Amino acid sequence: MKYALCMGTLCTALALVGCYSSSPTIDGKTHVFTLKQKCPALLDMKVGQSLMFHAPENLSTGYQWQIVSPLNLFSVDQEEQKPKQDESNPVVGKPAEKIYQFDAVKAGEEEIRLVYIRPWDQSSPPVETWHCRVRIS
Repeated sequence: MKYALCMGTLCTALALVGCYSSSPTIDGKTHVFTLKQKCPALLDMKVGQSLMFHAPENLSTGYQWQIVSPLNLFSVDQEEQKPKQDESNPVVGKPAEKIYQFDAVKAGEEEIRLVYIRPWDQSSPPVETWHCRVRIS
């Protein structure tokens, strides 16, 4: 009984430590998120650290990821990773991956908001949204 209680306590402690980790990083300085990996309620970063967001994007459908409003505390780079294709059987309209990199350049608090929309269709709501509130020190 005492052994079971100790094991239960250990498992609970490990689970809580796992929940405490705010985000996965690839080098200790870059926080990486996808549509499936949501940002925590408030992400703490330091000036010089980066946040990367990866999401599928298919420009042939007219949909694209866009930043909702200009950011003051980050510099932003974006790129599109085209899928690898078999040269003998190319596929038109195959989704690519959109990658945003947000580099923290000033201290403060700001929310990054992204939407997956057709830019010319203002009457339709975004198909997907992603946001992350960040505190930079």
